[in-house]
Amino acid sequence: MIRPLGVVVGVIVLASTAAAQDFQVGSRAKAMGGSYTAFGDDPVAIWTNPAGTATQNSQVALTYQSFTQYEFGSLTDTFSLPTRGDAEQGLLDPPISPSFAGVVVRMGEGNVEMAASIAYIRPFQIKYVYSFDFGGEQLITQTDQQFSRIRAAYGASFRLSDSHWFRTLALGIGVDFVYTHYKETDQNIDPNRDTQSFQDSESAVGYGAGLLATLFESDSFRVDFGAAYNSRAKFHFDLDPIIYPVWDWPALASGGFALYIGEGYPLRITLDHQWIGWENSVGEPDPGIDHFRNTYSFSLGAEYRFKVGEKNRLFARAGLKSYDTPWKDKNNLPGVGTSRLEIETKGDRVEILTLGLGFYWTRKTWEGETRTSGIDFAVELFGETEYLFGLGFTYQFD
Repeated sequence: MIRPLGVVVGVIVLASTAAAQDFQVGSRAKAMGGSYTAFGDDPVAIWTNPAGTATQNSQVALTYQSFTQYEFGSLTDTFSLPTRGDAEQGLLDPPISPSFAGVVVRMGEGNVEMAASIAYIRPFQIKYVYSFDFGGEQLITQTDQQFSRIRAAYGASFRLSDSHWFRTLALGIGVDFVYTHYKETDQNIDPNRDTQSFQDSESAVGYGAGLLATLFESDSFRVDFGAAYNSRAKFHFDLDPIIYPVWDWPALASGGFALYIGEGYPLRITLDHQWIGWENSVGEPDPGIDHFRNTYSFSLGAEYRFKVGEKNRLFARAGLKSYDTPWKDKNNLPGVGTSRLEIETKGDRVEILTLGLGFYWTRKTWEGETRTSGIDFAVELFGETEYLFGLGFTYQFD
């Protein structure tokens, strides 16, 4: 039946698992505990908070990262007991796919600054193992669902005051084309039964919106506040979502602060709170099986800029994060219909430490203007897998 790096100059990044996906993209954001809603100078804001693009220079960014996925475990000797999914590091499918590729184009200056942007975003994937009770026979299935989102966004920043308080307000909005590919494969527990698989694809539309405000600004201290919402994307597969554990793209809401400290703002501190609506993104379970739940996270990040010669800058980053997983009890995992999640997990809540590095350099154009480009690196440890990584490149062209 078809059922459904280690160390870089002493800096290591410890971060979250895919079991509690928080949709963060960009190595810089990852290295700061996923605390990113008040970013106003990183192209990943196209996804995290489109208002943060309004005052950016024209630039392009590319990020690759790995994810936690759960693969089939080893078969039992009796071929009668379920195998559980073991956490492993994996890449997107195909592996050359970036988790983020975006471009921001600056459109205005003065009291009203504007930017248009477009991005290809793949911030998470879902690869789980389920057990399924079919007529008294227990089957094991593995699902692999990939998600992508193409966003066209616009941001505008308005000068409100010349005083220290409430200087600027930026607003942003994005319109999305959302795509998902779902594949399910039976585990061949019975050697006399062929392994079978099923796959399908669907698309939907979505949107995102955000605001970014400078609450206070002086020569040595600045406070920004950001808030953003990214909509759910509802997919309409030609199959029963109670039988096949397909997922919608869940809604995401976040809010946070960014504090800039010191002359020239060499130190940045970020704080974020995030909610993800997992509960309404998958079908209901049968009685006796727990349901997936919404998740919340709290994060704190820091970034310090060092001057390296006249043209180069080195950024050291660190963060703390506390988040819960979409299940209450690792010994009583949730499910969909009669399918119960079967994975090895560390628990219902995780606290992590994150660290990272960035190296940026400037160059002169033919007109004598300055442009900045850079590389960001992150490694994530102490999650469900041994480590995860992120690598990003940003290039300013105007």
